[in-house]
Order: sequence, then C-alpha cells, then structure tokens
Amino acid sequence: MSKDYLGSPPSLARLAYGRLGFGARPEQNDFGDDTAAFAAYVDAQLDAESIDDSACDTYINQMDRRDSKGRTLPKLDAPMREITLYVEKVDKANDDTYGPGELAQYLSRVTYARALFSQRQLYEVMVDFWTNHFNTIADDKGKYWEDRNVIRPHALGKFRDLLGASAKSPSMLRYLSNAYSDGDSPNENYGREVMELHTLGSINKIPGHPRFGLPNYTEADVHEAACIFSGWTLNFYDEKESPNGDDSFRFNDGESWPKHDPAKKVLQLDAQLPVTVIAAGGMEQGEKLLDILAAHPSTAYFISWKLCKRLISDLPHVFCPDAVKAGMDAFLSSKGDIKATVRAIVLHPKFAQSWGQKAKRPLEFYISAHRALGLTTEAKPWVKDNNWDLDQLGQPLFWWAPPTGYPDVKQYWWSSNQLFNRWTLANQLVIRHLGEQWWYDELEQPNAPLDQLIGNTGDTPPRVQDAAEKLMRTLLGVWPDEDDYKALVNYLGDGNWDAPITSKHPRLRPLVGALLASPYFQWR
Repeated sequence: MSKDYLGSPPSLARLAYGRLGFGARPEQNDFGDDTAAFAAYVDAQLDAESIDDSACDTYINQMDRRDSKGRTLPKLDAPMREITLYVEKVDKANDDTYGPGELAQYLSRVTYARALFSQRQLYEVMVDFWTNHFNTIADDKGKYWEDRNVIRPHALGKFRDLLGASAKSPSMLRYLSNAYSDGDSPNENYGREVMELHTLGSINKIPGHPRFGLPNYTEADVHEAACIFSGWTLNFYDEKESPNGDDSFRFNDGESWPKHDPAKKVLQLDAQLPVTVIAAGGMEQGEKLLDILAAHPSTAYFISWKLCKRLISDLPHVFCPDAVKAGMDAFLSSKGDIKATVRAIVLHPKFAQSWGQKAKRPLEFYISAHRALGLTTEAKPWVKDNNWDLDQLGQPLFWWAPPTGYPDVKQYWWSSNQLFNRWTLANQLVIRHLGEQWWYDELEQPNAPLDQLIGNTGDTPPRVQDAAEKLMRTLLGVWPDEDDYKALVNYLGDGNWDAPITSKHPRLRPLVGALLASPYFQWR
C-alpha cells in the first residue's frame, strides 16, 4: 500500500480515536488539533473506571448466552469450576460440539461488542494489547476465565500484578506446559517465554546501556527459571484438592507430581552484579523472580517499545526512539504503572506526527467499519458467529497458536488476498447493516442511518458533492487526493455534483462500501 493513498493527515482527535480506540463514531467530537483537548481526552480515557459504561454493560448482559445447541454458557465471571463442568457436559453430550470453541465464540462476540460500544476505548485497546502480549489460545477452557480475571482487571494497572496473574492463569499454565513442570524434570517453556516474550526480551536493546546488544539471559537462566516455577500447577491434578473440577492454580510443595524444586537458584539476568541469587524456598522463589523481572530496565524498555509499536509506529526504535525512552523512564519511575507509561508515550510529540506509521489489523478494520457507520447493534442474527468474518481476514480472536500473539506490523497483513477480502467484507457490512439499494420497502430498508451519514436530516436533500464530502469526513477522517476526490464525487452524481440525493440513491451504498474498502480507510 503506497503512501500516495494516505491523503491529508487526520486531525489529532481522529488520530486519537483510531489509535487509542477502535475508530471514530459519527457522533464523536472532533476537537481538531487542540493539544489541550487531546491531553484531556487521554487522561479521561486512562481514568477508565470513572467513565460510565453502563449502556455497554447492559447491551452485553442482554446478549444471548447460549451455545450452538441451546445450552446456557457460564457467565463471564464464572469460577473455573463452573467453566470446567460446562466443558465436561459438552464432552459427554457427544453432539459434534466443542466446549472451549463454544466458549471462545461467545467471548469473541462480547469482545466485539465492547470494542464497538464501550466508552472506555483506550481500556479496550489495552485489553487487546495485553491479550496478545500474554498470548494463550482458546483451545483451552481457561481462556474464558483468563479474560475476566487476568487481563481485564490489570490492563491499566501495575505490570507486576498483571505478570503475576498471568503466571497463575490456568490457560497460561497449560499453554506453556508449566502445569506439568515437576522439580525432578522441569519444563522450560514458561521459564523461557516469561523472560523472552513477557518481560526482558531476548537481547538488551537499551540505547547506551553497557550491555547493549548482548543477551538478557542465558540457557542456564532458563533452566533455573523452570526449576523456580516447578510446582506452579493446577488443582485439577489432585483429586483430593479438586473433587468438583476446580481447575484453578495451586502451588505444590509436596512430594506428589508435579512438585516444586526448593533448592537455591542462581541466575545472571543481565545484572550489574555477577549473579542474582534466590534463596532456597517454596512459592516465594517464583514471586521473587517475577519481582526481579518486572523491575528490570530491559523489561521497562521492552514494554515501552511494544506499546510504542501498538500506538505510534511499526518501527518505534527508528521513528520514535525518544518516545520509547519516555515510556521506559515512566515505567521505571512509577514502578511499572501502565497508565503512567501509556500517558508518557501518547503525549510525546511523535504521536501527533505519526500518521502513516500504522495500518489496521483485521480486528481494527472490522470494528472501525462498524463504528464509522454509526451502528448500534452487532452483526445480524444470520451471521451470529462474527469470527467467520475475521476468519476470512486471518484474525479470529483468541486462536493465534504461537506465544507471540497476532503480529502488529502492516507488512504481515498486506497481500492481494487480504485486501480483496477486506473489499468483500466492506461491501458485505454495507448490505448487512444498511440494506441492498433495491430494497425500497420502508419496513426493510434502513434509510435512517444512511440519511444521517449524508446529512439528509431536513426537508431539502443535500447535493451530491455535499453528501460525498460528508461521507469522506465521517468514514475516512482524511481528505483524499484530488484525483480520487473527483472520481468519488463523479461516481456518486454520475457527473452531476449538484444533484439532490437521498438514502435511496442506487450509487450511495456502493460508494459507502468503496470508501470502507479504500486504502484511505485501512490506515489508523
């Protein structure tokens, strides 16, 4: 996708709505390039608990909470015992359904609804960010529990709390095999990934650091970490502890498998001291290592770098190294406060200069198209499984198998097949929510949303040019280049820019689809 298609830069407000949320809605205030208003918006969004989100909560509470066979799914805040019993019930039914898959489908629909309707847009972006950072897969029933009990409570809290909650998550314990890690034969999956992907990063990349470019840990450190986290397992593996399917975290310091290795541990961890020593003990060994990892400068840099990659640029160390440093400094000075880190990053001047640095992943494209159209309901019943839409684009929620999470760089998502599918889905969404242009029955034809989008709210219909420009401002937030602008207006009016237009115009819906499918809409 050439930068020729970027158009004029959007306002700072529209950039914020697309980067710190899932896209602008027609009714949102475009405060232009007012930096004070932008800072106020950021602070308000970071104070997510103070934002009234009762309308979104009500919508979710009224959603159909039944699986494909009509069975009632566990509530979103259900304990692991209830979730486990539901999956066992599905297994026993032997009716070609898959319990974790049913849970994942419902959780996906709830996630779409929150991204689409929540007033806490930055919070939802951070939930998505940490879901990928601490990636696990929906093939495990614990993913359903993890969303409510690990990611969402800590998405704008303290990183150490989030790291600790993830380490004890049933989904993570199984996904990275730590639930089966015995002190006599420790499994190294989690011990490696907690350092490489969750905290330090494999290589020290802090500019000017004396160990810049050197490994942050050794293979010996991986083994020691695995021994430290041995015995971090689940109740499920002890029938005496879990007679009723309570498949939640427990620490096993007994002699039964999988037990803990209590010996003293020695790690390097890129420390200024020769070694890091963790005294012999039990569960406190793991907590101590998590403390060390969460407070490490390489963790501060790595987390800031990833946040900058999500919020500013695919290449933050090239485009905005000062923003990465600002985030790292905020992380260290605040002892891992996520709000402080995010604020330092997005209020850095590079954020306002970053148009063209990020493109929409499938989820962002999908939700931003819904939001741009001003939709107030989720997908129509005949496409209840929204995951089908994102299946076509390669990002079904919670099904990315590698522990890295879905890629967050535009090169991964750009291909002829990807763009063709986005074009197809854009037009499907128009038909799905705004109707076919030949449906003139007022009971079927949803004219009101389209009339609102083109500004047809009075007795006199708008001119073609005015309607086209309103669509461009509302849907795109950027101004197309001159040739594209003329082509779009000419198409809508068939060469007559002054003709009146209403929602029944035969070229209006195709134009909306074309704008949503256009390269202009793919940037965020």
